[in-house]
Parts: sequence; structure tokens; C-alpha cells
Amino acid sequence: MGRNSGHGAGPILEEICARVEAMRTAAGTTGVELRPPLLMLGTSERVGSNWLSDTLRPLAGQHNEPFRQQLAPDHGLSALNPHPGRCTAEALGTLGCHWLVTFAASKHSERRQVVKETNLFFALPTLLALFPQAPVAVLTRSPLGVASSFTRGDLFRRWAYRDRYQQMVSATRSGHQARYGVLVPDDDPPDLVALVRLQVLNTVLLATALPGRDVAVIPYETAVICPQTAVDALAAVVPDLGVQPARRTLRTTGCSVAAEDTFVTTVPKADLTAFLSDPGAELVRATTAAALAAARTAVLAPAVVRTSVWLAGDHLYTLRPPPVPHARPARRPASPEPVTSPGPRYLWRGGLEWRNLLVSNAEFAAFLNELAGAGLANSHAGTNLLACEMPHERGGRLHRDPATGCWHVSEGYEHHPVYWVTWIGAAAFAAWSGARLPTRAELIEETLHDGAAAANAGYQFGDVTPVTEPGRPADEIHHLVGNVQVWCCDGPSPAELHDGPAARWLHGAAWNTPATREEIHRARHRHLAGCSRGVGIRLVRDHASAKVPAAELAALLIGWITSLGCRTRSLAALDQVLIEALGSQADVGLGSHVGAGAGESGHGQLPELLGEAQAGQVGELHELHAPDRPRISALGDIPDGPAGALGLEGDMHDVDAARQVVADVQQPADRHLDPGLLAHLPDQRGTEGLTFLDLPAGQRPGPPAAGVLVEQKDVIVLNDDPGDPNMHALNLPQETSR
Repeated sequence: MGRNSGHGAGPILEEICARVEAMRTAAGTTGVELRPPLLMLGTSERVGSNWLSDTLRPLAGQHNEPFRQQLAPDHGLSALNPHPGRCTAEALGTLGCHWLVTFAASKHSERRQVVKETNLFFALPTLLALFPQAPVAVLTRSPLGVASSFTRGDLFRRWAYRDRYQQMVSATRSGHQARYGVLVPDDDPPDLVALVRLQVLNTVLLATALPGRDVAVIPYETAVICPQTAVDALAAVVPDLGVQPARRTLRTTGCSVAAEDTFVTTVPKADLTAFLSDPGAELVRATTAAALAAARTAVLAPAVVRTSVWLAGDHLYTLRPPPVPHARPARRPASPEPVTSPGPRYLWRGGLEWRNLLVSNAEFAAFLNELAGAGLANSHAGTNLLACEMPHERGGRLHRDPATGCWHVSEGYEHHPVYWVTWIGAAAFAAWSGARLPTRAELIEETLHDGAAAANAGYQFGDVTPVTEPGRPADEIHHLVGNVQVWCCDGPSPAELHDGPAARWLHGAAWNTPATREEIHRARHRHLAGCSRGVGIRLVRDHASAKVPAAELAALLIGWITSLGCRTRSLAALDQVLIEALGSQADVGLGSHVGAGAGESGHGQLPELLGEAQAGQVGELHELHAPDRPRISALGDIPDGPAGALGLEGDMHDVDAARQVVADVQQPADRHLDPGLLAHLPDQRGTEGLTFLDLPAGQRPGPPAAGVLVEQKDVIVLNDDPGDPNMHALNLPQETSR
């Protein structure tokens, strides 16, 4: 992974290359070409990256600063680590290795994705090594413009840039990085000086690392003055995107202004203004010149020339006096808590129980504390399992006290929706709550039926607002769209992902995304351990279900992490174990319900039993309405409480040569079966032509278990509705000839 990767990182990179090559081969058999992601790299923060992200949103999947935000500062690859890149498989651990391999492999797809990173500094070589064929867009801005933006928003203080500067001082004290020490001397510089030095250092590192790449340079100044020129530069490198400039709507009199406008991109700009005093502007220019002079002693001349070009543009700005600083409380919700808050409850809608409120920060903090008490940590060697902990000024609302290990919520945000949660965290929370995540089809159907408009989208408030909508009663669904997008329990099929890592759908609109019908329902997905500031949790129930205890969830997740040490299995198989164990109830497709005994679960044995066309038909089903899956984990954990109807469907795991399906409900012999166990399958209209035989537990091999032997006289394939790829009517079984 480059010079900074450290001893032992080679095997991880080799695994990534092998996984991606296998995905390319699988895609090639269907005539599909997998594209590497576009790397969108900023010379600093505040260089227009959010504007470009909004421009590309309808065209490409977005991944916002996964290295800088989604990895804890102590992670070996984190850009916040003073010595990033010093990672080995042993140091990263099983979860860390799996996250890295999954993160890299999942960014290769038929539809190009975008990975945005700013201020990577010495973590840059690792990112480039992960994606050796990826095109790059370098986002630049004059230090004068960056300094103006930081000054107006008090960002140097709010974003702890003094600590950032000291981190770079520490990173350049020894080793091969010491040659860059001349750019960040340890002389306690003023804020503006430190800011400019950091930008020059990061720009030098980019200019040094990118020769040989397909690079589009997009200056912020060009994007403001002539957006089409900026877009044309990007299109020259990635013509497949067909990108057009994002439209920005002018605010008119009477429009609300976001209480928090740090990340707002909907305000149009027609000119370039630097809100700095004359002395401040001169200090920025002098510091830039001095840092470039120092760079000539550290790197080759071509890199210095490239750096100078990428830092140009201050002559395009008009200086204006800095505005009078306005009071900005350190912790203020974007919207006040409602005076009265209806509590969470479930509402019956179209054969399904919908929770009226999104999951709140307070609820998720309680969940994290219970899991911590059961022995499950959120961070594993710097890789986050359930949620991403961020500073409050970066939008983080969940904080762990290192002294006590307890999680708490930023004051005033207890009843705001939780975000920066992984699918793993969302699905585990659902199980802990006795519920599940909705399918994408269910969300589309309910959204279209409800017709509710988004109460918070498109940077209207600049952040999420409370989970309750003012004026909406408790017996209605609040924020069905808007505030945050939500995780779905289903996702693309393994075939659609070309045997790459599993992924789950996202649906809806968030505070920072458009709320058009096209955007709300646009198909997009993310790998299980991904997260962002705009994705939260919505819960549904098929019926009242028992809650999974925290101790059981902790044991399940710890067991799964341990199982990741086996790197001979496919990424999809490794992920599918967790999906099934957490009881995702809509990952339908017969392969999810019928495994291959001791072998890998999935579609491996289907071609032996079905014709090729029928097997493919089974493999393509991934958005159907399915009944509950068992709380019996795929790792062998047995829950408390009687087995019910949910137990049968999820643990069928053997299809033998005599065309029989054997289903185990793994529980001790003294357990009793719920009377509704066998009645459940007829409700799904999938048992016609099947004979049920009750087998006493003692007559089955292995540990005592209640079992059901099903003689399959005719193979039944759940036939999807071909008329609509998003929504499904009742899925009727269709018999096929033997």
C-alpha cells in the first residue's frame, strides 16, 4: 500500500486485487464492465467539494470522506493518525481487514461511484494504492478563499485545526516524512499562518503523488465563475458520467435560512469575495509564498510548479471587511425540541406495522450502552462496527466517555434522529427493539401511498430536526421522507453485485439531499459497514416480536467478527452470515433461506436441483415481502423464548438429492414449538403440494432439535412481478416442471 503502509500490508492489498479481479471476471461473463471509483481529492476543506457532490449525486454513488470520518483517529489508516499507514493484518484485526477489503471492493461497479476525501495528508498513498486505476478530480482553491471561509465560520477553532497542525508537526519529526517538516515548523504560528501552511502541505503531497494518473483539476474559482468549464474538465476524465452543472436555487425574500449553514450548497454565487482585512490578506499571501519556497527544498521542481498552479487564483477575489462575528453557541440544535413530543408507537399500514418516529440519538445511545455492558465494543482497533463517533462540531451527536465507557448525546439533540450508523448497527438495533428494517419496496409503496412531503431536505435547516414533525399527530408517520435517508433490510442480489461484498439499499431524502420524487426513490446502496451523516433508522414489524437481548446480540456480533478470519470464503458469504443472523427479513431469494449444509449458504446447490433459468430466477429475487426470520443465529446462538413461525423459514439449510428440504429449529429438547409454526408457511401460499412430517427431536442426528421434514414433490420458485422492479404484489408460487 505504498511507502507508508508498513510491513505486512501487502497481503491485504493482494486480497483486494484478487477480490476485484474475481468481480471483474464475474461481471464480464454477463457483458458488464466494472469501473473503479472517481477519487475526488481536495487540497483543503472548503474547496467546493459539496457542490460537486451535489452535481454528481444523480449520476454516481457518494461516499463522503470514509478515511477521515469513518475510521477512528487511532486507526492505522486514519488521516487523523499522526503516523497513518502503519497497518498490518494483525494491527487492523479481523474486522478492520474485512472493512478495508469490503470498502475497496465495493467501490467497483458498473455505475461509477465517487469517493470524496479532503486533507488526507500522509494517508493519501494508502487510498491511491487501494484504487490504482481510479481517475482523480483535484479540487483546488486559493488560500485567500479558504482563509475567508474559515474566518467567517470560525472553523479553525470549531474544527480543532490547532490540533491538526500539531498532528502534522508530530508526523514530520522523523522517518521519511521528516523532509516535509520545513512546511510545518513547530513555532506556534497564528491561526491564519497555520491554516495556510496546512493547505500548502496537503497540496504538495497531492502534487507529488498523482503523476501518471488521469487527473481533472477543478478550481473553486472556475466552478463559481463558469460552472460549465469545471464540469467539462471532469467530463474529459470520466466521460461516462454525462455530468451537468448542479442547479442552485436563488433564495427569495421570506425563505427560511438554515440555522447551521456550514455545509449549505444551495446559495448561488456570482462573484468571488474574500472577507479578510488588508493585513489578513497580506499575511495569507506572504505565508503562501514562504511555504512554497520551503517546498522547493523538500520535493522536486515539477511538484512545486504543480502546487503553485493549484494554489493560484487570489487575484480573482475582491476583499471586503470581515463581517461582525455573530454569536454561535457551541451546541445548538438546528431546530428547537418540540414542546410536546408524541412517543414512539406502531401504526398499522397496509398489512405492516410502521413505527411513527425515526430512531433517536437517545435510543441508540441506550442501545450502545447495553451492548457495551454485554462486552461488545463499537470500535475495534479503530474500525467502527455500529456507529461512527464524530466531534460535535463535525455533526457528531453520540459521544463515548473514555473514562467510563458510557455513551451520551450532545445536549439538546436527544430527540433528533440518529445518523452515522452502519447497516450492522441499524439491523442490530432493530432486533434489539423487536422489529426489523423495512424493505425498499415497502418504503416506496408507503411513500407513494402516503404522499407526504419532506419537512426537512435540501439544506432547509442545515442539519436534522427532531424526530417529531410539528403539528403532526402521533397516529401518523413522522418524516416518512426527509430529515434522514434510512437503511433497508434488503439489497441487490449477489449476482447484481458480481459476487462482491453484500450491500443494502438506502431510501428517502435527507436534510442535505434533494426531495424530488426521483431522488427519493433512486436506487442506491452501501456496504454493511458504511455510514454517513444523512442515513438513519426506520423500524417496521410484521407482528409483535420478542426483543433480542443485548447479551445475545453481543455474542452474535463477536462470533461473526471472529469468523471473518477465514478469508477463503467469498465476501458475499461472509456478509450473508451476518445478514441472516441479524434476522433481516426481506433478503428473499430461495438461496437466503435454503443453504448448502456445511458448505456456503446461497445459490451454490440450486443449479443441481433446478434448470438454469429457474435457478437464475430464484437468485434474482431480493425485494420481496418476507415473513420474519428466526432469532436463531447462523452462528449457533439460541435465543430465549419459544420458537415461533419465524423459526422455520430462516434456518432451512439442507436440500438433499431426494428433492427434500430439511428445516431445523435449533433449540433444546425441552423447548416447545409455537402452534403457529407450521401454519406460517400456508399463509405464504408456498406449501401447496408439500407433505409435512413431524420428526421427534431424538430421532435426528446431532444435538437434540425439533425438526420438520418436508418432501418436495415439485420445486417451487417464488416468481417476482416482472412489471415493476421496485414494488411487488403478493408473490404467488409458480410450479415448474421437473
